[in-house]
Order: sequence, then C-alpha cells, then structure tokens
Amino acid sequence: MKASYKKETLPDPASEGHTYDNYTLQRDVEFCCDSLKGYYKKSSGWNYEQGKFVIVDQISYDGHTVIAIDFCPFCGEKIEYKDIDKPKKTRKQKK
Repeated sequence: MKASYKKETLPDPASEGHTYDNYTLQRDVEFCCDSLKGYYKKSSGWNYEQGKFVIVDQISYDGHTVIAIDFCPFCGEKIEYKDIDKPKKTRKQKK
C-alpha cells in the first residue's frame, strides 16, 4: 500500500513565533484491501500531525487517543509513506 502526502510548515496561531507541521494526504492512495478502504471512508483515519494512518486506541470524555500504523490491520500489508516534495535519495556510484 502506498500513501503520498505533502508536508507543510505553517505559523502557529496559538503562539507567536512558533510553527507546526501539517501532513496532507494526497487523493491517489492505493489501498491494499477493500476492508481498509471502507474503514477510512467511514472514519477520519489520517493524522495531519504525524502524517500517518491511525486507529483509535481509547475514547474518553476528554477526547480520544490514536495509534499510528505502519501495517494494514486487516491484511497485514506494509504501508509505504512518501513525502511528494522530498527528493528521492540517489547513491553515488563508486569507480
């Protein structure tokens, strides 16, 4: 499964002189299985602060906590996260 995102650094409106990162998921996500695709259609499973898919771990009156996932919880396939603005690493060939 491949998930491409765009990382943006924005000024923090809550504190002057500070910034925060926002990870926006691109629409061209290649889901590994229909179960995962259906799950994220029904719930907001992308974490804009971490840049990863998440599942809800615990719900309380104060809110909820989430866990970032690197593997599909339904079929077990690895999720590859890719920043679209980050250039690919190239290795120099030794002569």
